[in-house]
Amino acid sequence: MSKTKLVVRHPLALAVAIVGSLSTPTFAEELALEEVTVTAQKREQNALEVPVTVDTFSSADMENTNALKLSDMADYVPGFEAGSSVTQSGLRIRGIESPSISAGGDPSVAVFYDDAYVPSPATSMSFADMQRVEILKGPQGTLFGRNAAAGTVNMVPNRPEAEFDAFVSARLGNYGLQQFEGMVNAPVTDNVFLRGNLMSYRRDGYVDNIFPGGVDSGSEDILTGRVSAWWDISDKTSAQLSYDWDEVDNAPRQAIGVSPYSYSLDPFAGKVENDVMGGEETRSMSAVNAKLMHSFSDAWSLKWVSSYRQWETSNREEEDGTADISRYLDTNNIFDSDISYHELQINFTGDKVTAVMGANYSRENIYQSTDVTSTASAVTRLVTGDIVNNPELRAQIAGGAALSVGGFPGDGGIGDMAAGQALAALDSVDHLWEPDDWATFTSLIAPAMGLAGPLPQVDDYYDAIAYNVLGTGMLFGPSFAGQHWNERVENEGDFTNWGLYFDMDYALTDKINVLAGLRYSTDEKSFSWLTPGTNFHRIRPGVEEVIFSTADDYNVGQGVREAREEWSATTGRLVGQYHFSESAMAFLSYSTGYKSGGFDSLNLLTADTPIEPEEVDNIELGVKGDLLDNLRLQVSYFDMTVDNRQRSVESKPPGSANALPRVINGDQQFNGIEVTVDWLPLDTLRLGLVTTVRDEESKWNPFYDAEGELQNEREKSSVNTAYTLAMDWAPAIPLGSINVHMDYIYAENTDELEPGYLASFSAIDGVGEDDKRLNGRIAWQSGGGNYELALWGRNLLDNERAAIPSGRTLDVFGTPYTSISEPRSYGAEVRYNF
Repeated sequence: MSKTKLVVRHPLALAVAIVGSLSTPTFAEELALEEVTVTAQKREQNALEVPVTVDTFSSADMENTNALKLSDMADYVPGFEAGSSVTQSGLRIRGIESPSISAGGDPSVAVFYDDAYVPSPATSMSFADMQRVEILKGPQGTLFGRNAAAGTVNMVPNRPEAEFDAFVSARLGNYGLQQFEGMVNAPVTDNVFLRGNLMSYRRDGYVDNIFPGGVDSGSEDILTGRVSAWWDISDKTSAQLSYDWDEVDNAPRQAIGVSPYSYSLDPFAGKVENDVMGGEETRSMSAVNAKLMHSFSDAWSLKWVSSYRQWETSNREEEDGTADISRYLDTNNIFDSDISYHELQINFTGDKVTAVMGANYSRENIYQSTDVTSTASAVTRLVTGDIVNNPELRAQIAGGAALSVGGFPGDGGIGDMAAGQALAALDSVDHLWEPDDWATFTSLIAPAMGLAGPLPQVDDYYDAIAYNVLGTGMLFGPSFAGQHWNERVENEGDFTNWGLYFDMDYALTDKINVLAGLRYSTDEKSFSWLTPGTNFHRIRPGVEEVIFSTADDYNVGQGVREAREEWSATTGRLVGQYHFSESAMAFLSYSTGYKSGGFDSLNLLTADTPIEPEEVDNIELGVKGDLLDNLRLQVSYFDMTVDNRQRSVESKPPGSANALPRVINGDQQFNGIEVTVDWLPLDTLRLGLVTTVRDEESKWNPFYDAEGELQNEREKSSVNTAYTLAMDWAPAIPLGSINVHMDYIYAENTDELEPGYLASFSAIDGVGEDDKRLNGRIAWQSGGGNYELALWGRNLLDNERAAIPSGRTLDVFGTPYTSISEPRSYGAEVRYNF
């Protein structure tokens, strides 16, 4: 029986600021339900006339909510979610999210910045001098030069204009927040205009890491900028050249331990003790973008886009949430990539027909290194657990103990009693470097070796007979306690994508339009895996891997494994549109989407059996428009089927030492309703509410979960009640203008319905708590619009929530960790407009 997932969210301001206007509008003027301009169909249109479910997040929304990147706007856009990670940010539309760690796959949500495609690790760029962000729901391949299975995010920065414009701003707040930004737009000649902006953002962490040299959780350091030139070559031809760069040096994602070995069992203690070495999340990125626009006539026009973007990321993270050296594990995902993207687009506008057609080509080269670092002490603990739980060894010890008292296993008497005592003693062994544990263990296995036990514990592994008997993973003793154990998988990829698309809008009558589009896409991918083995090979040849082991199908030390595959698909859409009036319409559409298959960077088996492509079918019925002078409504019903959905899970197959992320396939069904309402009860007051009611069912291919349990095909749906309410009030005042913005976010917690949730987690503070956040901003603007002052606060109720505890060492070391919501933050800002 399926359940209903209810999500209610609100995109705030609807008006798009007119760049380069001669006077700054007052806050009351900005509240009006003005025309929202979007480019969802590759041309500027009123959003209410576009037969696509599209939400916009304007520059005013970014100011009101202090949004810095896509993850900050997720609570204000229905059906849209974004992870907070800079280097592994997963975007989700209507419940469909792509694996964010595997370099061999593509995102389900395509992101475009200034008309150029942006791959997943680069999508978390800051909103510096951004005009708006458009979120298009459902497959969009016939309108954008790269197919998108779930939807598209279109980021539109401000472009150079003919009028001089400039501003400087500063935002300060608690936790050491310092944000400074400046922009200058200036004409160089009558037809050449320049625009440049620079933003610096810094904030201290809000969880103190007391480990010496440790980084506080939540600290951020971002420097980003853009320089753009616009040239009106003639009345019919224009060109733009821009360069943007982005430098990020943040703390690694939170790993607040909630185990007996961590600093505290309370995730809100304000302190952690994380001993990750060199923990960080960094990105160095830059891009060059060139565009050429030409009008052949009033009917025909052309646009050419060429972009080259390169970036390097690192993401070294704590994986145990403790400072216990015998439970140490960290991971580092290093990514180095460059992509060139080219698109030719031709537009036609006639009396009854509007059409867009084009071709795109992109090529991306990537290098990814997934490093896992432990310690000799932690590896010994890991191997200890493997030995103690080895069925053959347990049977051998039980049998030997039974025979030593004249019995035998299963005799129901002294034999079973002796076997039970021996196994109980074996289960008490925690770490073979502990003298008592070593003595207990070697006393149990010495008879099987023909020796008298216990054996002496020595550090000379060449002479330690017992070490060799235990297996190659234990060929070293306690003198190696300070040594670090490292394993890694290196991947290289060469990806090529090209496609052709066509989309047409035909006016059958004054009220009825029919739209149709097709796209053909081809993806070619070459991918490789290299597992060089542990660094302990230099210390002792023959030591085997315990993390990326041969049991996980890695060709450790066997050279490079290569694979190549090609996928192609034809997708399209068919839409009927009916105009009730000049300001209201309805549409019914059927669209299909496609995302290419790929390779799992941590699963060598996909070299022979690649990940299947995602295929999407979407039926949508929508109504939107201004029902009254002061009421705007957008309603959409969608029914979406996803075949071969790609999902990343923490998986521990048999023989694996610990869980690692793997990509699996499955089928999903989504259907729901999205409603957006904006109401102006007064000229100075705007209220808003958006709701999404979504039903979700899933069937996943069998996989082993993080605890090594086989999970067969399952059907799963979840229910979630959430909403975001917003208010903007701009009363008249004697001097200048003022705007009071408030929004309230509520989301019912559904942790208990998620895979991997354990009943014991409910005892941890903050786990299972609902999300309740009240945010606000009061801004004042001078009469001429030159000066702006504001006070702001986020999470004013200081709602405390903790995520579901997890971690790759949860099963093997008993060290789960969690993350907590951002606490109450507040501050002030000032801006001067020249």
